[in-house]
Amino acid sequence: MTARSLRKSSAHWLGLISGLVVFSYCSSYSPEPSGEASIVLQSLLNYSANPSSACKSSMQEAEDCLKNSQDLQGSGETEISGIFSGGTSQNYESYCSKVLEQDKIGGLNTKTQECIFNCNEAYWSKVQSETDCSGEGSELISNSGIETLNCVRNCKELYSPEPEF
Repeated sequence: MTARSLRKSSAHWLGLISGLVVFSYCSSYSPEPSGEASIVLQSLLNYSANPSSACKSSMQEAEDCLKNSQDLQGSGETEISGIFSGGTSQNYESYCSKVLEQDKIGGLNTKTQECIFNCNEAYWSKVQSETDCSGEGSELISNSGIETLNCVRNCKELYSPEPEF
């Protein structure tokens, strides 16, 4: 036997033995059910939703975009909350409180409400990342409902017992 064939043969046997060791370990290994996985899953299912905070975050994301738009350039919380509320709110907290009291969204559970505001935040983030904020702010606002409709439907399906849309 040459040195080359000897190395080839020993590499073959070493690979075969390694494979058998790994296979025997894997086939005999049966993990005990860990409490960690069930705790993580349970926390995901039972987390406390905070729709008011999600609403404020979505409004902040909208402001970050709209302050760069042509017709709302430099606008801040007072102007943006006034536009979205039809002039009845001067800040995001007031605006979000009013929105959450409305029949349409107020009748939904808190996880659905939070999810809907997360849809709005995602819309504004997407618009901003595509650098579309330099356009007309009023057009961006009117498009926000259309753009998020599928997301809102998904929220309803995920968190509400009866589909309403």
